[in-house]
Amino acid sequence: MIKKPTYKDLEEQIVELKEGSEEKFKQLLKNSFDMIVLLDSNGVQHFVSDSCENILGYRTEELINISVIKQMIHPEDQEKTMLAFKDIIENSANGGTQYRHRHKNGNWVYLEAFGTNQIDNPFIKSVILNVRDITERKKAEQLLKENETRLKELNAVKDRIFSIIAHDLKSPFNSIFGFSNLLADQLHKKDLDGLEKYTTIIQNSSKKALDLLTSLLEWSRSQTGRNKFNPEDFELVTTINKVTGLFKDSATQKSITIIKELPENIPVFADKAMVSCILRNLLSNAIKFTNPDGEIKISAKQNEDHLLVSVADNGVGMKKESINKLFQIENSYSTLGTQQEVGTGLGLLLCKEFIEMHGGNIWVESETGKGSIFNFTIPLN
Repeated sequence: MIKKPTYKDLEEQIVELKEGSEEKFKQLLKNSFDMIVLLDSNGVQHFVSDSCENILGYRTEELINISVIKQMIHPEDQEKTMLAFKDIIENSANGGTQYRHRHKNGNWVYLEAFGTNQIDNPFIKSVILNVRDITERKKAEQLLKENETRLKELNAVKDRIFSIIAHDLKSPFNSIFGFSNLLADQLHKKDLDGLEKYTTIIQNSSKKALDLLTSLLEWSRSQTGRNKFNPEDFELVTTINKVTGLFKDSATQKSITIIKELPENIPVFADKAMVSCILRNLLSNAIKFTNPDGEIKISAKQNEDHLLVSVADNGVGMKKESINKLFQIENSYSTLGTQQEVGTGLGLLLCKEFIEMHGGNIWVESETGKGSIFNFTIPLN
């Protein structure tokens, strides 16, 4: 015989169902990807769902009864978040505001909040916010922006190299081709006048083409990651003396004096090949833009945590707007030297690449008509 349930039995079943439903609701809120937040008209938070612990690391009681915008939101995002909150209250807007909220571990979490004004609802009396963690989306957006920027830089590199090949490389080869024809014609006619002049031009044009191809090769290697960073212990003063020796003839031809203000020795841990390349480019530029009978000064000194090397000249100098273009491939800057020497602008870009590989910096001090000082640093630790 089936026992008929009493009123007490029905009452207990109702309580169990109610408690079961509440527990299910709590578990849903706790494990939700979103947070439910209730705020009063002053922006004071008086309810936060349990999912806040998964998203922000805080327990619910740690986020109750606080002015959340002033206390938890990133200072840079507080104004726009407050305006969005007022918009929900005054205009029944739905929000969609993105902002950074402090995580309990001290980091910032990107959140997006949509809200509805239920302050006049006697059962709720709050602004209800549905808040979602969008940190990963923001990281993806940032990565996309960085990739777009990198793509623009790579396109600029490509365009610059094509421009150099089309213009700068064409010029010396035209000279080689044209004057070699003249040379052959004079030899055929047994007219030896001007042979020395033509062979000198051909020799100089060949050197320009070789220098350009070398710069292009070094630049392409740096851009494709084939320039391996191989630091070693070596003595810098010896390296500087070797590099200046390479430019002795070039300086002599323009009657330029190279002065070295160096200690007896400077032990350094760096990539020797890259440092030599940096010095060659800086010294070559200094000779190029120094007038005949001018002066170039190379100095180096050790500070507490870095090595400072300077190459100074008393040449033509440059304007501020020209300085800003020196280390940008998309605005690569190159002008003729004091004796019409040509360049590509790639040398200084290589210097910047190599110095940054060392964790150092490069900068220029210059004034039109008063020369330039190129400084670079290499960390000592």
